[in-house]
Amino acid sequence: MKRFFIHTSIILLICACHTKQSQTPVTGIVQKDTAKKNYLPVADYLRSEIAAVDSFPLRIMKYVQINGKTDSMMITTAIFDQLSKEFLMPDLDSSSFEKRFDENSFVDRSTELVSFTYSTKDTGNGLKRVDVLLSPGAGVDKLSSIYMESILNSNDSSTISKMSWKAGRNFNILHIRQPKNGPETTTRTMVVWDTRD
Repeated sequence: MKRFFIHTSIILLICACHTKQSQTPVTGIVQKDTAKKNYLPVADYLRSEIAAVDSFPLRIMKYVQINGKTDSMMITTAIFDQLSKEFLMPDLDSSSFEKRFDENSFVDRSTELVSFTYSTKDTGNGLKRVDVLLSPGAGVDKLSSIYMESILNSNDSSTISKMSWKAGRNFNILHIRQPKNGPETTTRTMVVWDTRD
């Protein structure tokens, strides 16, 4: 008889708990996700790379290719700084970046690199995409490369910029300019400070 009462009590307790949960009123209030986005500090990565080049006496070469014709020259760190500033876009400011860009990431098993892609649905001028590759290390991830795309529309033309930065080695800036009236022009600038593969 005791067992019967114990079993009955347990069943009633379970039913009471279940009934109480199902009777909780739905208020219709949607709770906002307050978790802070923790995007990669892309601008900080770039600034540290620029500072590293500025701090060592390196031979810096600049190659400019305009519609298939290439010219090369040695440049100073001051010119390097001026050219590299194109990567430090205002859109990379953390508050604006986190509001306008969505992040996707994955680990590439073949290259052992972690890939982060940031993209926006904003169709106006400015930064459109950022890809960052990191090589995971002991406690810290090391920057491998950064790729960025931006667009600038004006009254008479539009310019698409495709830029890549290989950590500790070089950067490339490709400008594709399409005037409203006239042929498209392509300018590629490559700056190299370390020629190792």
